[in-house]
Amino acid sequence: MHIHTRSVKHKVFEVWRSPGNFTKNPDVVQLKTGRLLLIYSDCDQHWSQVRQILTILASDDLGRTWFKLSEVHTAHIASGDERLVTPRLSYLSDGRLAALCDHNDFGHFHEDQPPGNWIWWSADDGITWDGPHANDILGFEPDRIIELPDGKLAVGSQVMRRESQEFAEVLSVSEDKGITWREFSTMAHNGYHRVCEGAVLVMDKGKTLACVMRENHSGGIPCLVVFSEDHGKTWSDPQICPFALHRPYAKQLADGRVLVTGRHVNGGLGTYGWVGDLRAEAGTYAVGGPRRKFSATLENGALVIENKAEHECRYGLLPPQDSFSEVLFEAEVKVDGPADAPLGFLSCGSLGSRTTKTVLIFGRNFIRLGEGARTDVRSEVDLTYYRRLTLHHLQGLLQVRLDDKVLIQECIYHSDFVPVDFHGGRPEVRTQFGQYGNTGRSIWRDVKYETKNRTLDDFAWTWQGASGQYPDQYQRDRLIQIHSNHPDQKPWPDHGYSSWLPLEDGRIFLVDYTNLGDAPGTSHLVGLYLEPEDLR
Repeated sequence: MHIHTRSVKHKVFEVWRSPGNFTKNPDVVQLKTGRLLLIYSDCDQHWSQVRQILTILASDDLGRTWFKLSEVHTAHIASGDERLVTPRLSYLSDGRLAALCDHNDFGHFHEDQPPGNWIWWSADDGITWDGPHANDILGFEPDRIIELPDGKLAVGSQVMRRESQEFAEVLSVSEDKGITWREFSTMAHNGYHRVCEGAVLVMDKGKTLACVMRENHSGGIPCLVVFSEDHGKTWSDPQICPFALHRPYAKQLADGRVLVTGRHVNGGLGTYGWVGDLRAEAGTYAVGGPRRKFSATLENGALVIENKAEHECRYGLLPPQDSFSEVLFEAEVKVDGPADAPLGFLSCGSLGSRTTKTVLIFGRNFIRLGEGARTDVRSEVDLTYYRRLTLHHLQGLLQVRLDDKVLIQECIYHSDFVPVDFHGGRPEVRTQFGQYGNTGRSIWRDVKYETKNRTLDDFAWTWQGASGQYPDQYQRDRLIQIHSNHPDQKPWPDHGYSSWLPLEDGRIFLVDYTNLGDAPGTSHLVGLYLEPEDLR
């Protein structure tokens, strides 16, 4: 009974507390002297209502202990100042430090709204700061300022495009050491994916740029990545990544692999890491695993899920593009439990607008489409032995089949793609299968899922229990749980805007924020050291 086999959360230690306050979104760099500097936003709460202080911490023992060095800027929200969101810190080759932070009061989202990103500069290793300096970096949630191989300074940010009313991830550059900025290229924008929080990294000794992006619909959609071979002028089409992280933070390691960390949203809650060959694995989809405690074992060529209170064994898949997609979702499964108790389910997101019709719930003696009480969408069946259940959607007609016999049919009206996250534990908001209820068990021998889309790539996934692997085996093997946060944390689990840097001794120092165990409205900073063996 576990979330993932790879975890380093036992190494986490406390970095900083600001009593009664929320310590938000840290970013860390190392100076030529060896000192580490960290910027974070010291707030009255996550979404500040009173005041924020962009604060610089320093460490002279490689991150083990910290002291306050300086304050970059104070925003008095209650007095009318604009709210600041996510500060980023850069240490440039000329010895300057750049602190960059966005205003995110819905006044800078759109490309026709004024830029809202400010820059502060320090020439004395962070002791004093000059600014804020307004600039023409569009949008919000910028990445840190980086130096491109051709000498330009560059930063990624997200902005809504007028023609699609959807986000684009754009690259802005400066050719005069950060005095003036201009939009240089669009890294990703297709009017469907809600790309944001891109991490721009230089790879292969300057030959390649990559941008790893959060996909803000979530709902089973993972991160996306694009590549540039001409210093950011043009970019490849977006490809899915085998991880789903909010605010991905990415760099290439000395051995050529890329490490990406961030808030995990397609499985166990917490901050996770992925390390691998980013280019080779671009286009790979990894099935999402359970987000909390679960009980699942492989026995006799099948996956046995034991339903228990406070357990949630559900596996997530890539949703279809929209309600015009054809979907085939089927499983060979049997159940054991009390009569009339729901024991398992299949669900398909993005067909219709937040509809409950696309949830197939089943128990020992019934199958039911949707979560309502209508009797015409329920059929009496015997699922005490292996049966093949199928959800098939084609051109607005949703059919439920049992061993190839159609038992239930529903019409699905077209709608925009609105994948939403879990609220109250309802399964229909994602494309999933697994546990439903707190009693009995379900035994799954195989699962097959296919979707044919209008403009996005088609998707197909199959799994057999006889393979000896769990449906989320990739996540079990490849994702690293850095630190966790229980889904019932009040008011909600809050963490995952991580930052890290490699140290000369081969370790990686990582810093993040978390509200684990804190009073509502507060958080603290945590850190840990990743050893080389943690990344194997």
